[in-house]
Amino acid sequence: MLLPFHYGNIAENKTSEALKTKTQQEQSSTQEARAGRLDRGRNSIFQSRVARVFSLCQHPWLIFLVMACLFVLTDAILPLQGLWFHTAMLTQLSQWILLPSHLVFPGWTLSPTLFNAGDAAPPLTMSWQETPILLVLFLLLLSGYLLAVRTLPSRVTRRYIILSTLLLGLIYVLAPVVTSQDIFSYIIYARMEVIYHLNALTTIPQQIQHDPVYQHLYWKDQPSAYGPIWIFITYPLQWLTNLFSSGMTNIALMVLALRLLSLAAHIWSVLLVWSIAGHLQRMNGNTSPRMRLQATLAFAWNPLLLFEACINAHNDSIVLLFVLIAILLLVRKTVLTPFTYLSATIMLALATSLKINIVLLLPGLLFLLWTRRRRLPAIAAVLAIYAGIIVILYAPFWQQGHLLAILHINPATYRNINTLPDFLTHFSNSLLRLLGLPIQPDIGSPAENIFHTLSFILFAAGYGWLCWRALRHSRHSIHTPLHLMRWMTLVWFLYCLVGAPWFWPWYSVTFFGLFALVSATDLEQWQKSSLPGGLRLPLAAHILAFSMLCLYCFTTFALYETTIPWLPGFRWSFLRGLVWCLPLLAILFHQHKTAENPPIELYH
Repeated sequence: MLLPFHYGNIAENKTSEALKTKTQQEQSSTQEARAGRLDRGRNSIFQSRVARVFSLCQHPWLIFLVMACLFVLTDAILPLQGLWFHTAMLTQLSQWILLPSHLVFPGWTLSPTLFNAGDAAPPLTMSWQETPILLVLFLLLLSGYLLAVRTLPSRVTRRYIILSTLLLGLIYVLAPVVTSQDIFSYIIYARMEVIYHLNALTTIPQQIQHDPVYQHLYWKDQPSAYGPIWIFITYPLQWLTNLFSSGMTNIALMVLALRLLSLAAHIWSVLLVWSIAGHLQRMNGNTSPRMRLQATLAFAWNPLLLFEACINAHNDSIVLLFVLIAILLLVRKTVLTPFTYLSATIMLALATSLKINIVLLLPGLLFLLWTRRRRLPAIAAVLAIYAGIIVILYAPFWQQGHLLAILHINPATYRNINTLPDFLTHFSNSLLRLLGLPIQPDIGSPAENIFHTLSFILFAAGYGWLCWRALRHSRHSIHTPLHLMRWMTLVWFLYCLVGAPWFWPWYSVTFFGLFALVSATDLEQWQKSSLPGGLRLPLAAHILAFSMLCLYCFTTFALYETTIPWLPGFRWSFLRGLVWCLPLLAILFHQHKTAENPPIELYH
């Protein structure tokens, strides 16, 4: 029997199912919204925590702590035997100097010179193992330095920069070794004057072989290549150390004194960079505290400058100090008076009487005066005072013309090292050997003479062009001290690149001081974007500092003793001249990136 079919029941069932579905959807959407709010809350908490951690990582004193640890690590790595560096004699004062090395590298062999055990070459395998450690250290220093320059300027003050630089410098002052033995040359020249009453500008150290410093010298047949001003500075230091000590302890104290002197000069230069940058910004009509702090910090924490001042105690820090004082005298007043430019002339003369190559900067001052009224009397007065001071200072050391012998003896007059001419010299000699021609000597080969001469010709042409452009073209003439800074910066970079085929890292100290002044007044907001897209000219300067430090990797025994298999007679150390390619490539990349919107020229 068939049951009756009711359409009303079906409609009611569908309605109830629709209500159930709608209720489920509403509940589901409510749960999703609640979960979304919960997720957003969790993400917000996570992001705030990340921002807090990131902000903490950018804290000025935390970044300083990272740099300080890297500086202590430098003190620990440099004494390793495989790197083949020489003692600084500070172990004569205390063995605690070696504590960083013992803590970081327990059981590792240190340089025998630290224990007066001779200067025997390290095992080749050991040197190959330890040389990459030095390179990694320099990479870490560059990374920490770039982080500091990028993040700290908006967070620090001048006081922070001075105090932190002092502390970093003191860490390097206690380094147990030196990477250049020039500091012992400084000491023996001072001892010649104070103890032996000899003319250090004409006497070679071989005449006092019994002196305890003699065994630590590298240049034993060279009189002092530094002018009388350096004698006047080191003489009282040696005299004071003689009052308190003798023998090996006296040498250690003199090393410490020279390092502290160079650190003081660097700190003073930092203050001068800060002051000059402020004057230049006001003269240029654009005041930027951040750019001023950034330029000052970049100069103060430059690892190369602190390395050369506080470890090797090179007198280039003193030279730069004189140059910066001369610049400060020019920019302190808006009007260039006879007192200002004659005072600046005196400081340049003193710098030239310490290192003769500063004479390259003098024409810039003359070009500045050329744009003024009564220019001929002003230029004549500058030349007279400049030449007169140098003659008066050198006169007591003349010794019937024997002073000029340094022009024939100094290796800078005929040798190439750490430059592109150096690389090309040894590379061409190796190619000649491949062709079956006679073996050429490492020093004094025809190729070395050719590339040395070509390098000087290139520099003379470039320097002459810069001078001619400043004198003849109104657009490039030197009207203001800022134009003078840009001209000097270009000149010194050109000198380091091709004007000094015999080149060492500390020759670039003056460049970094001048570049700091230019970067403080450059209106382009450099270093804004992240690497590598944000590569800018100042970063190329930082890479140059890293390249100069890397030159010390090529002085280790492994790279000096081992030859490249497919290039006969070509040592790995001969690749050192190619380090110049790193900053040059950075500059070329900068020019390519800014071709459509060119920045303000370095000199215009």
